[in-house]
Amino acid sequence: MRQTARHRRLTALSTALGLGLALGLAGCADYRLDPPSAEALRADAGNVVDPGEIVALVPPGAAAARLREGAVAEGFVLREEVPLGGLGLAMQRYAIPAPLDGAGAIAALERIEPAATAGVNHAYRPAALPAALDYADRLIAWPDSPCRAAGPVGMIDTGIDSARPAFAGTRITMKSFHRGAAAPMRHGTEVAMVLADPGRLSGVTLYGAAVIGHSARGAEEAGVDSLLEALDWMAQNGVRLVNVSLAGPYNKLLDRGIDRAAAHGMTIVAAVGNDGAAAHPRYPAALGNVIAVTAVDAARQIYPMAVNGPFVDIAAPGVDVLLPVEGETRFATGTSIAAPFVTAWLAADPALYGAPPDRQRRALGQSAADLGAPGPDPVFGAGLIGAPASCLPG
Repeated sequence: MRQTARHRRLTALSTALGLGLALGLAGCADYRLDPPSAEALRADAGNVVDPGEIVALVPPGAAAARLREGAVAEGFVLREEVPLGGLGLAMQRYAIPAPLDGAGAIAALERIEPAATAGVNHAYRPAALPAALDYADRLIAWPDSPCRAAGPVGMIDTGIDSARPAFAGTRITMKSFHRGAAAPMRHGTEVAMVLADPGRLSGVTLYGAAVIGHSARGAEEAGVDSLLEALDWMAQNGVRLVNVSLAGPYNKLLDRGIDRAAAHGMTIVAAVGNDGAAAHPRYPAALGNVIAVTAVDAARQIYPMAVNGPFVDIAAPGVDVLLPVEGETRFATGTSIAAPFVTAWLAADPALYGAPPDRQRRALGQSAADLGAPGPDPVFGAGLIGAPASCLPG
């Protein structure tokens, strides 16, 4: 696909700051945002798992071998090479040789192998869940009886405490992709409780990718490499609907990986992030082929910490949502909690599970109750989701 002038401007700007834009692909994303501003790119320049590491995506086979051999010859140390067969790519992680910085390492690797996309290993963190009543299902008019999941659902998050009684009817397959020690499982467990609530969705086969670990800088976060491996695992297992309640900077590696996942029929539903209305767009939610979800409360008011922008697609309950935790009353708040309502909505509708994102987006908008300014807006998107249009009885 021919690059637009906007894509060319973004490529030049990103490379200068060590971030970059993915090379032209057969399935370019339909961007709905202007490129990240120089200010936004500078703000995220240090938001990396390991500043001494660079990651590259490259077609497998000869191109991967050329990159590996050329990089080692120029002083890069290959830390790991991971085949991403489900995405049709290979991922290589290198230690950056002195005196190169991130921008220099990107330029060097993409010069060695023009088919490669190189980028820093950005960090993605859970949108924090501050610890109302059980209003959520009533607010969106969810059916009184549960709907049956139309296919397997994926979740990229922390681990899940699958031993909890709330998951008794859910088939959970977990795999870890985090670097360092695993982060606590609370965030992923709470997101999964919304997604697989037996009163909302039955017969759920859930693939949980645990990507949040203690990184080289001691934070609980996921590198873009872990997210890519998780997407590849989902693709290899035929998962066509994936919830991502994580948010972070724009990263061209993640952009390319999600573009390939979408080309293989996968839908990504992502939280817009909890950095506040004036924050820069957070990713992957702000990518054009991702369904971006914001959060509202029982009064249909926007969650004050939700990120705003033209990429917001839809709103769902996400403030003081009651969780099905045995022996205690627990509430969760954040766009992380809103996203799995939308994921469950898509999983419940056999006509939409696996459908192209644009069709899913239209269906979500048709179900929505308009909020805020008339029509779609950067705060609420199309509005608050309604009941699924089609629901297989559970």
